[in-house]
Amino acid sequence: MKNFVLVLLFFTVIAFSLNILIPAGPTVVSFAALLEGKVSSEVPLRIDFWRTLDQVSAQIAAKSVDVVVLPVSIGTTFYLKKIDLRLAAVTLWSGFYLVARDVKINSVEDLKGQEIYTPQGRGQTGDVLIRFLIDKYNLSNTSIKYAVQNEIVALMSAGKVKIAVLPEPFVTLALKNASASIVFDLQQVWSDLTGKPARIPITGVFVRGELVQEPQQIMKALDAIKKSIDYAVQNPDEVSQLSAKYLGGMSPQIIAESLKRSIYEYRSAKEQKENILYYLSTVSQIEPEAVSELPNDDFFAF
Repeated sequence: MKNFVLVLLFFTVIAFSLNILIPAGPTVVSFAALLEGKVSSEVPLRIDFWRTLDQVSAQIAAKSVDVVVLPVSIGTTFYLKKIDLRLAAVTLWSGFYLVARDVKINSVEDLKGQEIYTPQGRGQTGDVLIRFLIDKYNLSNTSIKYAVQNEIVALMSAGKVKIAVLPEPFVTLALKNASASIVFDLQQVWSDLTGKPARIPITGVFVRGELVQEPQQIMKALDAIKKSIDYAVQNPDEVSQLSAKYLGGMSPQIIAESLKRSIYEYRSAKEQKENILYYLSTVSQIEPEAVSELPNDDFFAF
């Protein structure tokens, strides 16, 4: 009988475990406390990393993931393509900067005719921000090139890239390794151009739609994520040490420095609906293939 009870308890725990996918990148900072057992969850969590959006799509389709952390614009694209993900919260609000090396940029107009590198591709956060700036200032002959963050920093170190839009901690890497300097805080540029706060809904926590109908367990998972983010904010040096092993051995000092220019804060999607929709409307204008229309109210889970 005792063995039967233990087996039953084991399968009960497995049944109520929630699977979380997070990007294999800097977002690990906000989950380090959970990964390393510094904070706990009332419901068992299994945290894994995604490396491609095809992987995310496949796991959502197979219902093998319950919570996934994505750029807000990418999660919106999934939702508009009838992939049943709902936005529960935004967790990253600042971290994108324009950096330069071997070129003087004293004003936005000095970007005219320049070649600017930005991470990943069209419709991603950095791309939207720099193209929004170019459009607002009518900067003719300014070209955008795309590459992954590490490659941009390496090219800048070699003197082959002069201007780039980067997220933290790659901004700090560029300052340290490529002798770059920060030209513009793109969150502040956003504020100057829109009249909105210097905060952008960059990264979101998304949940499978069917879990929204029975939120007891998912809310426990979201609470654990919030606690992990709060721990990171309150203990930046410790969390930088904890995160380093998940970031390819990136120096904890680089991570700690980058956190000074990042805003991690858990805010519910419904509470921030107006700011999120305003940002998504900008994405839709800049890259309509990424966000073809604004999501409806069902998109905002909690």
